[in-house]
Amino acid sequence: MVWERIKSRYSILSILIILLGIVFIYRLLQIQIVHGQEYREQSERRLFKSKVVKAPRGEVYDTYGRPLATNRMGFSIQIHKINNSDNELNDILLNLTQMLELNGDTYNDTLPISDAPFEFTFSDSESSTKQQKEDAWKEAKEFDIDASAEDIINQLKKKYKISDQYSDLQLRKILGVRYEMKTRGFGANAPYTLSTNIGTNTVMQLEERHLEFPGVSVVTEPIRYYPNGSLAAHILGRVGIIYEEEYKELKEEGYGMNDILGKEGMEKILESYLKGKDGVSSIEQDIQGKTTSVLESKLPIPGNNAFLTIDTELQTVAEKALRDTINIIRENALEEIKRDPSKALIGEDANSGAVVAMDVNTGGILAMATYPTYDPARFNEDYNMLLNDPLKPMLNRAISGAYPPGSTFKMLTAVAGLEEGIITPETRIQDKGKYTYYEKNGPICWIYQSRYGYRTHGFENVSDALRDSCNYFFYDVGRRLTIDKLYEYGKKFGLGQLTGIELPGESRGIFYRPEYKEFAYKKPYQLGETLYAAIGQMHIFTPLQMVSYISTLANGGTRYKPHLIKKVKTYDDGKSIKETETEILSKVDIKPNNLKAILEGMRNVTQQDGTASHIFKDFPVTVAGKTGTAELGIEGVSNNGVFVGFAPYDNPQIAVVVVIEHGKSGGNTAPVAREIFAQYLGLNNKKADSEFPVNQLVR
Repeated sequence: MVWERIKSRYSILSILIILLGIVFIYRLLQIQIVHGQEYREQSERRLFKSKVVKAPRGEVYDTYGRPLATNRMGFSIQIHKINNSDNELNDILLNLTQMLELNGDTYNDTLPISDAPFEFTFSDSESSTKQQKEDAWKEAKEFDIDASAEDIINQLKKKYKISDQYSDLQLRKILGVRYEMKTRGFGANAPYTLSTNIGTNTVMQLEERHLEFPGVSVVTEPIRYYPNGSLAAHILGRVGIIYEEEYKELKEEGYGMNDILGKEGMEKILESYLKGKDGVSSIEQDIQGKTTSVLESKLPIPGNNAFLTIDTELQTVAEKALRDTINIIRENALEEIKRDPSKALIGEDANSGAVVAMDVNTGGILAMATYPTYDPARFNEDYNMLLNDPLKPMLNRAISGAYPPGSTFKMLTAVAGLEEGIITPETRIQDKGKYTYYEKNGPICWIYQSRYGYRTHGFENVSDALRDSCNYFFYDVGRRLTIDKLYEYGKKFGLGQLTGIELPGESRGIFYRPEYKEFAYKKPYQLGETLYAAIGQMHIFTPLQMVSYISTLANGGTRYKPHLIKKVKTYDDGKSIKETETEILSKVDIKPNNLKAILEGMRNVTQQDGTASHIFKDFPVTVAGKTGTAELGIEGVSNNGVFVGFAPYDNPQIAVVVVIEHGKSGGNTAPVAREIFAQYLGLNNKKADSEFPVNQLVR
C-alpha cells in the first residue's frame, strides 16, 4: 500500500513536470517563433535617453526691421555611444570624414597638429608666442612638455587603439575626431555633433548606407543664417561651437559642450540676449542609435531679437562704393603707369580701407564697412585662407585700424587756434612756401613743389586755408599753439581715446606728443615736430574716432558716444528689454563765429576750387568736407587717402569718414562718401525733389 501511494505521487509529479514543460515550450514558441520579430523590435527600441532640442538664436535686424542674422533649419550629424569596438568606431569615423570631405562639408577638428609630417599649428600673437601656446596646451592635456607633435600622435594612436592599417593621413583624420569627441565629453548620455549644416548629398548617402554607420544619426536643428551674405560681417561677427575654455566659464549658465555661441561682433556682444533656452525630449532609440519614438518633450524657447542702428541699404551702398573705389584707384593707377612708368606710387597698391557713417545728433552708426571682408557663414571653411591673407580680411579696420588723419586734422588745429585766440576768423597768414621758423630747410606747403611751379597760396584766412589745405597756415598756428594745447583739444574731441562702442577690439590710436615719443622711441621731443602734428602727419586714429570728431564739429560741439545697438525685444510679445539711450561723452565750447569759419572752410572744400570740388560739383545737396593725404614715409608705398564730411551743410545729419590704404590722395576717396550721402538723402530713389525735403530729414 505504501509503495502504491508513493508510485501514485511520482505519477502526479511527473504529469505536473510534463505540463510545466509544455507550457514553457509553448511560451518559448510564442516568444521566439510566433511573436519573435515583434519582441525583437521592442527590445531593440527600448533604449531610453533624453535628447536636447536646440533653441533658435534670437535674430538680428537693422534699424528698420530688415533681417541681418536669422535661422533656418538644417541637418547635423550626431554620433551616439553604443557598444561598438574601437576598431569599428575608427572605421566609422574615417568613412564619415571622407564622405564629408568629398561632399564639401566640414567637421570639427581642433587637434593643433598638422597632417604628416606632424607639426604643431600654433602661431604667434600679441598676447603669447607660439612656444608659449604649445607649452600651455601640453600642460592642459597632460602631455610631456618635451613631447614632439609626432610623439603626441603616437600616444593618441595607442590610446584610441588605432591599428597600423591606416595611412598617416587617415590616422590624422581619425585622431582629429577622437580628440574632439574626448574634449566635448562624448558619453552614453552626451552624443557628439560631428558636423553641422551638412548638404543634402551627405544626408542622402547616410540614409542609404545607415547600416554602415551604427550610432550615427542625422538630426534637424536651427542653423545660423545670414541672408545678406557677407554684408556687415565685421559688425555682426560670427557664431561657432563652444571651445573647451569657454565651456569651463559658461557651463554654470546652462551651456553644453556641443553648444553654438557668438564668437565675434554683435553675435558675441549680444550673446546673453540672443541665446535661447534649449528644450528636452525623452526618446527611445534602437541598438543602432536611431530614434524610434519621442515619449515626451519640453519645447525650446527662442532667444530675444536685437535691432541695430545700421541701415541695410546704406550699408550695402557703403560696402559696394568702398570696394569699387579701391578697385578703380588701383586700375587707373596701373593704366597710368603703363603710359608713364615714372608715375609709380599713385595708388597702384590701393587694396583695403574702411568707411563709417554716423548720425551726428545721436552717435548711432548708420553704416560701417571694411574691405576686404569675409563671409561669416563660410568662416570655418575659409579660415586658413583668411588667416594667411596678407590683407587681413578678418580685421575690422573701422575700429581696429589706426591711420594718420592727414589734413583732415586741420579743423582741430583751427578750433584750438581760434578758441585760444591765436587767430581770429579774419586773421590772414601769408604762405611763403617753406616754413623756416625752426630751420632753413623747414617743411614746405604741398603746393610749393616743382610740378606746381613752386607756387604758394598767398595770404589766407582759416576758411581759405581749409579749402586749399594750406600746410603753411597750419604750421604757423600749430607752432604758436604748442603740442600741449593741440593735445588738450584732441582729448575734447576724443582723438586717441577709446569711444566705447559695443564691438570688441577697438584700438585707442595715438595722439603724438612728447610723453609718447619719449616712451616709444626713447628720444626727446623736438619743437619742430609740432608743425607736422598740426597737419595730422604724426598721429594715428581709427576711422570711428575720426567720424566722432567730425560729428562733434557738425552738430556744434556735442560728442555723443558711438553705438550700434538700438534695442532688444523679446521673441514672443516684442517687449523691449534693452534700449540704448543717447549718451553725451563731452562738450566742446566753440564760439559761433569760430565754428562758422571752420564749417565754411569745409563747405568750400566741396565747392568753388576746393580739393574735392570735382567730386561734388553737380551734387544737389551742399556737403561740407575735407580731404587728407597721409604720408606713410615707407619707401615704395603709396600714401593713404582720407576724406571726412557731413551733410546737409545747413542741417547736419550724417557724418562720413573714408580711409583707403595707399589710395594716394583724399580726393580719390571722396566718391565713396558721395555715394553714401546720395543714398542717405534719398537721391538714389529717383523721386521728385519735393518728396525729399533734405533740410527736414529726421533719421
